[in-house]
Amino acid sequence: MHVAEQRDITIIGGFGTGKTVGFGMSGTVWATITRDFRFLDVAPKAWQAKLMYDAILINARNTRFSELIWEKPRKPHPKIVIRYKIGKVLYESTLEFMSADKDATGILSWEGDWLHIDEAGLLDNLEEVIINAGSRLRGAVRGRSRLGRFSMASNSWDNFYLWYYFDQAAADPENFLSIVVSSRHNKNITPMQLARMLARIPVDERPRYIEGMRPEGRGWYFSKEKIYDCEDPMAGAVIEAQAASETPGFVYEKLYGAGVIYFKIPPSHNRLYMLLGDPGILGAPQRNAPVLLVWDVTRFPTQPAMLVAFWWGNGGGRIGPWVEKMFDLIREYKPVFAGVDSTGPQKNMNYLINEHLFKERFKGKDIDGEAGYISPFGLVRGIGSLDFSGAMKHTYLQAARLLIEAGLLSWPKSVVGIRSQLTNYDPEKDKRIAQDIVATMGMSAHAIRTWFHVDPQALIAQSLQVANQSADQTRRLPPAGRARRSKRSRAQEAVSNVA
Repeated sequence: MHVAEQRDITIIGGFGTGKTVGFGMSGTVWATITRDFRFLDVAPKAWQAKLMYDAILINARNTRFSELIWEKPRKPHPKIVIRYKIGKVLYESTLEFMSADKDATGILSWEGDWLHIDEAGLLDNLEEVIINAGSRLRGAVRGRSRLGRFSMASNSWDNFYLWYYFDQAAADPENFLSIVVSSRHNKNITPMQLARMLARIPVDERPRYIEGMRPEGRGWYFSKEKIYDCEDPMAGAVIEAQAASETPGFVYEKLYGAGVIYFKIPPSHNRLYMLLGDPGILGAPQRNAPVLLVWDVTRFPTQPAMLVAFWWGNGGGRIGPWVEKMFDLIREYKPVFAGVDSTGPQKNMNYLINEHLFKERFKGKDIDGEAGYISPFGLVRGIGSLDFSGAMKHTYLQAARLLIEAGLLSWPKSVVGIRSQLTNYDPEKDKRIAQDIVATMGMSAHAIRTWFHVDPQALIAQSLQVANQSADQTRRLPPAGRARRSKRSRAQEAVSNVA
């Protein structure tokens, strides 16, 4: 790591791997031998940033290096100034330690050579912190360009954006370096200390807390087990194979770190579809990325609603790509209902789309003079509005939870973005974490339940029936339970249904 040529470095490890000390000492060496070097350590809390400051001073004690420390103030934030002369040339560099409060906007006036984020996985707003902090590495000083190094270290916390950044090394190894470090690699941990650490950590958590392996969501709001039950293990492979063989209408696209961002099973003339969307202008897996979901609801509720199209796109700073993709999917699937999020800045989005775009986009034999399109149930007069805020937000989330627990939604297991957002979703943090897919899933569940007039009490009873009977494989499961047993046939059925 110390001599790595890559400028973006991410190290994730188990407890006690020495990440903080390692980065601190590396930054100290760079600051000592490089004139006018500036290093900044950022952590979720000020006291966490101070841990690196303390570690550097402890290791400097009673060494020749301590003579190079000119000053070490603790306020307004911890700082170490290294200053010495070689002949008549003055060398002076700084190491600073601050918190990442307020999305790291407090460091926007800082510029330097190396910015490090410690315990990055504990930052719910890591995406914003990286944007604000990572832009500080620029410029030149005394004729040399700044080093421009950005690094993160963390225990193996379940933070989607941390692992997304970690995975960039697979796609761009020239610029990104990612390393997983085990607690066993730290030679300063004695066998007895390691044994006691293992004794205090449950066996199923040791790969994460000792080896630094990637965790899965805690399932704060949506049950992990029920989410797994809704995942179709076969559908992704079927769709990918069809797309690879260039079968017309099939799409399967991936993005490193985000997984599948776009897949599509072509529609069939004898199926019923519903489309839900959440506008966005950024790119997956960031917050405010555009999302569109198309569900096959032909046999609902005797069989789960099956996701047949998924687009987690990139707006490039514009709303246009989402609008264009939505119209493409409406033209293709002719859903019996299409609805979009009209919350906050997106308020009246459906009205604007219907008023200004619908008539021009859909001109043809299936369109009459009004803003609408022809579905299997007749004319659909425009796009519906759903408000994912206030009391309705909780209504949508409860609908999603009920349908998931009843096994009445199904999507390809390979679409890891759905699993990640659902298992990590926490209503108390949804303004700071990526939740665009969750919002669209909630609106989908509400629209499907309302369209088919499904009684919430019946959903609760069905979810309990599935839970009780799935443990006894000799008994006949209810429809949703049987559907989970036949996911291979459902994936193949979706392909065979293509007209």
